[in-house]
Amino acid sequence: DVNTTIMELLIMVYACRTSCARNIIGVIPYFPYSKQCKMRKRGSIVSKLLASMMCKAGLTHLITMDLHQKEIQGFFNIPVDNLRASPFLLQYIQEE
Repeated sequence: DVNTTIMELLIMVYACRTSCARNIIGVIPYFPYSKQCKMRKRGSIVSKLLASMMCKAGLTHLITMDLHQKEIQGFFNIPVDNLRASPFLLQYIQEE
């Protein structure tokens, strides 16, 4: 369940922060609710809320895979690395 996964991530990040961790890097292979954008000009409201919750919980860096919209990176107050899977998949398909 996506909601359970999000809450577990936030609780773990907060636990690390209260344990005096200097850097907390979140690795999220998929960013939930990123495709719920219905209004073109405003962006995804749910993605902005989720980004705000992750930053408040204590993440210092985020690594994601293939964001639906590149603008989602701007919702975060922390560095975000958006990795693209297509070059790795193409190389794997060619080799196999």
